[in-house]
Amino acid sequence: MKYEPRVGVERRPRSYIVLDVESAVIDESGHRRYQATERYSPGNDNNQPARRGYTRSEDPLTCPRWVFQTIVTASVMVLTEHADGNLDIAQFVTLSQPDHDERAIVSGLFQLLQTWPDAELVTWAGMVHDIPLIMMAAYKHGLTLPRGWRWLSFGGNDPARHLDFARIVTGGFKMKPIHLAEVLAALDIPAKMTAPAFAVTGLIYAGEWDAVQEACESDTIGVAWLLARWRRCHDGRADIDIATDRLLRRIVELREGRGYVAELQARRQRFLVEAGRRAIAAAA
Repeated sequence: MKYEPRVGVERRPRSYIVLDVESAVIDESGHRRYQATERYSPGNDNNQPARRGYTRSEDPLTCPRWVFQTIVTASVMVLTEHADGNLDIAQFVTLSQPDHDERAIVSGLFQLLQTWPDAELVTWAGMVHDIPLIMMAAYKHGLTLPRGWRWLSFGGNDPARHLDFARIVTGGFKMKPIHLAEVLAALDIPAKMTAPAFAVTGLIYAGEWDAVQEACESDTIGVAWLLARWRRCHDGRADIDIATDRLLRRIVELREGRGYVAELQARRQRFLVEAGRRAIAAAA
């Protein structure tokens, strides 16, 4: 059948959901069940691996793998396409312990997804971290994905609906995997503004929930900024200066009191001064 384009139909503004989650092994009962199936008794092993050929940190009997992790924080930023081609922040939501357990966090995330059925998901390494953890939580708690998002149950491997920048910048994971902070540093985008990545697990175990939330939100902000750069490749109207100022201003408004806000305020002030200089030079 011949395809006839729909002439005169106005394209709806695109929307994006930038997502990041933090997790840790905080309930070891599932791992103990696994140890029981393997007839493993921890005992006094002198810090040695349980099986030949493993180091201790690689042995799943002594070091619980990701499947036993619990989601403790989820940060979600909803961005909508503005008439000028740039992005507006429609929502910036963080669901986290101690106010929400894993079931409440994932249920809240699904409710938000239901509000935006046509949005595109945006993550850093979501295919190999966030989505598997979310789906494992859905299995565990008997949750149902909202309509329009059930493709996530197949791994979230949909390049049209899921912009996983870890996949995009490495050519489909064909280049050597790199950290988000490396990409953001190369583009002069603020990253890990309150805590380095290796410190987050310790913050979770210490119950420093404000710090955990700030770390999670910091990654969401960085990926949102990266999305603005990516969109410039597709839409010449998506001016980087306008996108930068708009994102900075809105994040400062929405997250007053967060530990990273002072850095973003200082960055916006420097950005405005530099933009003014460039405008004067261009006029001259």
